Amino acid sequence: MPSNNVRVSNNGDSHAAGQARYGLKIAAIGYDSARHGIDADVKKARTGRAHLHSAAFEYYEAITGTRLQKRSIDLYQFDDDLTHAASAYVNARHGIDADTGLCRAGLALLCSASIEFCEAVAGADPRNRPVDPHLQLNNGA
Repeated sequence: MPSNNVRVSNNGDSHAAGQARYGLKIAAIGYDSARHGIDADVKKARTGRAHLHSAAFEYYEAITGTRLQKRSIDLYQFDDDLTHAASAYVNARHGIDADTGLCRAGLALLCSASIEFCEAVAGADPRNRPVDPHLQLNNGA
């Protein structure tokens, strides 16, 4: 029997996926909170964005079971949808029309955006591109 503090779902999610999703939610809240308020500044927003990226990669790795290599490309060119989804999720949790369904829809949007972000980053990594021997230098052609 699982303990009371472990989230158990009937949709086949593993415990690691649930923990990664929880981390993604916390990173989204942290990112959105770092952008607002009296003590908001650029450094805090960038740190929050970096944590959001890290949580997205952890979520992707937990869901797919694949480990992405270290990335040497600019992550900020890919994350517009991710940061918008994070803000949408956080703001769906508050307000007069906030309910469980709206919050779950915001979480689904956040999870989907994080997967798309990771796939875009992995696809832009030159190590993951297929090599065409006809385009290589010194191939004897």
